Amino acid sequence: MIRSWKTLALSLALVVASGPAWAQATRTISNRAARGDYAPVTVEVHPGHGVTLNFRPVGAIVRRAWLDDPSQVTLDFDDTRCAAVAAPGECAATVIHLRQIQPLAFPGLPATATTTLTVVTDRDLYTFQLAFPNSGAPAYSILAIQPDAPSPYASAILTTQIASPDGVRWVEQGLLEAQRRNLVATEDPLWERLQALLDQLKQGTPLTEAAQAAGVSEALVVRLAELGRSDAGITQGR
Repeated sequence: MIRSWKTLALSLALVVASGPAWAQATRTISNRAARGDYAPVTVEVHPGHGVTLNFRPVGAIVRRAWLDDPSQVTLDFDDTRCAAVAAPGECAATVIHLRQIQPLAFPGLPATATTTLTVVTDRDLYTFQLAFPNSGAPAYSILAIQPDAPSPYASAILTTQIASPDGVRWVEQGLLEAQRRNLVATEDPLWERLQALLDQLKQGTPLTEAAQAAGVSEALVVRLAELGRSDAGITQGR
């Protein structure tokens, strides 16, 4: 009888100890996936459970973040200045915390089951598709963005195409297209960095050196060139 009680007590202890383990589970994705190069990553935000987006592994500083539909989720940052809409340029966060709330009614804003979160950092642009399940337990509470493994294909593209005068023009046109899509604004620090990159490229500075000096990623330059080239001939892994 004593052994049975001990077995039951041990079983209960294991259940209690392992029950909240999911709360600290971390899901890792590549920087390329987080940028939405192929399709936005879906992030599920369950009722009563938040999700933290961790940009620290890639060394990214969040400057701006916005939701297409802010009626179902709130954003918190590790830098309180990021909550001040009047001074977005002062934001310097490294993590974003998402939390589901009771749906709010905004005049003129249609109700949606999902929404897009766009994040602008000092080096890159990220897009996430947010979903709001009404049941089930979350599989993770932290989404960590990890650096991409070097791609020999991307390196070949960078050195042979973007370093040319035509490539510089594609990047410049791609930046204007990104502005048109509201992915970057002229008051963003990222815009200033990209202008510095273009100045370096126009002076004949090699792309790798120009990107490092301006503080932007080479992958972002490829994405801008893709936007700026009419036939979309530059693609990752091509």
